[in-house]
Amino acid sequence: MLLENILKQIKEHQEQIAYTVNSKRYTYKEFYKYVCNIYWLLLEKNNKKKPVLVYGHKDVYMKATFLACSLAGMAYIPVDVSFPEDRINKIIDEVNPDLIIGNFENKLANTITQTEIEELMNKDNFKDIEKIYLKPEDVYYIIFTSGSTGIPKGVQVTYKNLDSCINWLQKIIDVKEGTVLNQGVFSFDLTVADLYYSLANGIEHFVIEKQTQSDFNKLFETLKSSNATLAVFTPSFADLLLLDKSFNQETMPNLKTILFCGEKLLAGTAKKIQERFKNIKIINSYGPTECTFAITSIEITQKMIEENDIPIGIAKSDVKIYIVDENLQEQRSGETGEILITGKSVAKGYIGENKGKFIIYKGENAYLTGDIGYFKNGKLYYVARKDKQIKYKGYRIELLDIEENLYKLGYVEKAVAVAKQNKEGKVTKIIAFIKLKENAIKNEIEIKKDISTKLPQYMCPTIKIIERFPLNRNGKIDEKKLTENV
Repeated sequence: MLLENILKQIKEHQEQIAYTVNSKRYTYKEFYKYVCNIYWLLLEKNNKKKPVLVYGHKDVYMKATFLACSLAGMAYIPVDVSFPEDRINKIIDEVNPDLIIGNFENKLANTITQTEIEELMNKDNFKDIEKIYLKPEDVYYIIFTSGSTGIPKGVQVTYKNLDSCINWLQKIIDVKEGTVLNQGVFSFDLTVADLYYSLANGIEHFVIEKQTQSDFNKLFETLKSSNATLAVFTPSFADLLLLDKSFNQETMPNLKTILFCGEKLLAGTAKKIQERFKNIKIINSYGPTECTFAITSIEITQKMIEENDIPIGIAKSDVKIYIVDENLQEQRSGETGEILITGKSVAKGYIGENKGKFIIYKGENAYLTGDIGYFKNGKLYYVARKDKQIKYKGYRIELLDIEENLYKLGYVEKAVAVAKQNKEGKVTKIIAFIKLKENAIKNEIEIKKDISTKLPQYMCPTIKIIERFPLNRNGKIDEKKLTENV
């Protein structure tokens, strides 16, 4: 399985670079030493094998600890430094770990600080990995997502889930050497792809820190120095890079493949990438955290871009996807409904008694995603989140309907419709944030007039033209920031 293969790759590629962060490079030989030293510490300090909370920001000790935890038979919980203290304490209350790795203290657990873990993992007199303790049904990692009650939900992904995911990635990605470029923080499941694809192939994992991402000059210097052959991005992060004309083949001459996940990929984004990178392979994928990163993929073609018809793909072989109505009845091809997933990618469930949308469907473990989609010609298409429907002035309104009609105006490159709510949760205003296409000359009054010819008055949003969409720590559009000052 995956862990046996990773150990094999590490031993076969000892002199190659395993990890690069903030200009620091670590070989597989060094990385293996770090993993071994942490592995033995965990077996000593965490003999109950409770989940281990790993706190930091893309530091090498985080990746080494993730692997050491797995080899030692215990789940890990990745927590980025950008998480608010209150949220981290809620996670700790939920999991009740015995051990925290990184600079975060909580009275419920022992903390091994960053300095302490780095001193330990650098000891040269280390023992090899004795054996792999994790079993296929054991929880491999726990990633916390937003909960409707304000308490984060911990998704338990098993070793079997992850093994299936990486085996599938090996088949859909043909980059087996070079460098995998990381964008997201490790608490975002997008990074499962770059974390483990690099290890499974014994190639370099090059990470871009948040501080670098917020400094355009430094960001493009970093992109150039990465020599990346494979990049794992959200579409919004690609849109951010595309604002600068230097995001092109000259800056990144070795880039062969971009794997997209986390958001809807627009034809305009794919078109710009194709124009700037010759022979680039663009893979679109889809999947919720509850189903181990992603469960569909497809290579985007020129025809799809020209026809503005971007699917999210075809399911991996060991999962099934159904489109169902509110009564869980299957919809016909072309009909929209909620995406329901069964098979080997469906996680164990949430921590605690919360079943959420984990159900049994046709005798199999299943997950109701809350995403609306449909099948066409055997391919799955994503429409929107189910909760993108709002009630405003007594009317039920699909925010996606507003966005789609804005795109039909012809001069809108990107549109995000957001509902502004008061303290009671009542929608008081609909705002459409718009980025215009290059060379388009339109003001907000003109756009409002144009959209009023396509939508009834009660659906016509307030228009805000912006140059750049703010991103959250996961590299997705931050709708909360968008509405802060309106």
